[in-house]
Amino acid sequence: MDGNAMDLMIDLRVAELLTSRLCHDLVGPVGAVSNGIELMEDEGFGMADDALVLAANSAGQASSLLQFYRLAYGMAGIRQGNDLGPIRELAEGFLGHSKSQLDWPSGPALGDLPEGAGKLLLNMIALAVEALPRGGTVGVSLVQGAGGTELEVKAVGADAGLRDDAKAGVMPDVTVAELTPRNVHGYFTRLLARRIGGELEIEETGPGAVKFLVVASA
Repeated sequence: MDGNAMDLMIDLRVAELLTSRLCHDLVGPVGAVSNGIELMEDEGFGMADDALVLAANSAGQASSLLQFYRLAYGMAGIRQGNDLGPIRELAEGFLGHSKSQLDWPSGPALGDLPEGAGKLLLNMIALAVEALPRGGTVGVSLVQGAGGTELEVKAVGADAGLRDDAKAGVMPDVTVAELTPRNVHGYFTRLLARRIGGELEIEETGPGAVKFLVVASA
C-alpha cells in the first residue's frame, strides 16, 4: 500500500471515529426531546408541563453540544481569532449540562495567538471534563511568555483522571488502529497541539487534579 492510500485510510478512520463520538454524545439529549414530545402528545398521563421542561432542557443541551463541537471538530474553529469570548461562552454552555463548572477568569488581552488556538482550547476543555467522572472544576489559564503562549486547562475534583482507554489515545506512540470512539478525542487534541507548534502535556499534579498544557510557539 502506498503512502497516499495509507494517509487516506488514517484520515477516514479518524473522521469516522470523531463522527461516532459526536453522535454518541447527541443521542441522549435528542432522544430525551423525542420522549418529551411523546409525553405531551399523550394527554392521558397529565404530564404536559413536565414533558415540556424535559424537551426544552434536552433541546438546549443538544444545541450547546452542537455549537461546541462545530468549533471543536469543524473548520469554523480554525478561523477563530484572538477574541476568546465566544470560546469561553461555548465552554460555559458545554459544561452547563455536566457535573462540572468552568473557572475561566477574564484577563488582559493577549497578543497574536496561533491560528487554531481557540479550537485546541475547546478540545482540551472536553478532555478535562472527561477526566472528572464525579464532577469538579475545569480551570482555564492563558499566559503569554517569551517562548510562546501557555494554554493550560486543569481538571480538579474527586477521582479526577483519565480512564486507561482515554490515556491510550493521548500517548505519542498510539497507532490509528488502536483508536476508538472513546479515545479518538485525545488523539485529535494532540494533533491540534502539534499544528500550532506545541505538544500536549498531561500531568497528574496531585490527588484529584490533572493538568493539560500546551505551549504554542510564538
